[in-house]
Amino acid sequence: MAQISQYEHAEALVQGAHEVFGFHPGYRALHADGRIYRGSFRALPIARTYTRAAHLQGAPAPATVRFSKGGGRPDAPFGATVGMATRFYLPNGRTTNLVMLSQLLFPARSPEDLLAAIALAGPEEPGGTLNKAALLPFLKEHPEVANVLQMRAASLAPTSFAHSEFHAVHVFRYVNAGDVATNVRCHWIPRAGVEGRPVEELAAMDREVLLDEFDERLNSGPVGFDLVLEIGQDGDPLDDPTALWPADRERVTIGTLEITAPVTLEELGDPEMNHDPTKVTDGIELHDDPILHARRGVYEVSAAYRTGGWHSCPFAKHYE
Repeated sequence: MAQISQYEHAEALVQGAHEVFGFHPGYRALHADGRIYRGSFRALPIARTYTRAAHLQGAPAPATVRFSKGGGRPDAPFGATVGMATRFYLPNGRTTNLVMLSQLLFPARSPEDLLAAIALAGPEEPGGTLNKAALLPFLKEHPEVANVLQMRAASLAPTSFAHSEFHAVHVFRYVNAGDVATNVRCHWIPRAGVEGRPVEELAAMDREVLLDEFDERLNSGPVGFDLVLEIGQDGDPLDDPTALWPADRERVTIGTLEITAPVTLEELGDPEMNHDPTKVTDGIELHDDPILHARRGVYEVSAAYRTGGWHSCPFAKHYE
């Protein structure tokens, strides 16, 4: 098994995001605008069939959720892609993350492919218009990227976070107490049902509309999502976030998340709030997916830009 570097391309990928969207101090490189909410997750007994992970054994687990708009511009309108980053708080004091998008797939198989696409289509100035024409030869050589971009272009925009499905674009290996492993894709399915609308309609609305709507919705009670596992079979791709599995794969609901109220970083005592998707726990393992492994370094670099790095430490003045 080849060792996959989690940091080799991290700086270049974050810089690429800044070239496309501009650098906005204090904000994430991607999914810059968002809000955090608290809630609780409870697994169903069937979850233990697939994993021994502590938060999936049936006891209520505290959780936080960050809903966000796609892209790296905090002042941009909402589009078709939104994010849902969930943090589970474990009995031993540790945490684990589950990061999902409203899109099924990621538009690159590797960091190298993603950087090549940015180099071709990047705007002349940060935050400017993408040069889509320059990307056409690359798309002919990488039909999997073209397929994902076409899927995203055809997708509807949300009417509410509460009416949106979310998908972990990577495959994980769930391991139960008997060391039996199952390959799974994870999905959040809204209990209120799925709705959509034209992207142009949402883009014309206030840039905080989905976040404000969700805050208002919580005044009427909790918002629920079911955690659904898509069960892999032999031959299904495990390390390619541009590839779907066949539509007939079994799906199993293993638990329910209830989101109850907004919460601040100050209340949580975690000013960084880094939702690294590789931060798993015993009973959940990573595959050799280059994009997934690269995200660890990307999230750390982005957090350093956002927080000021070591210069923001209270004792940093002693080293300057």
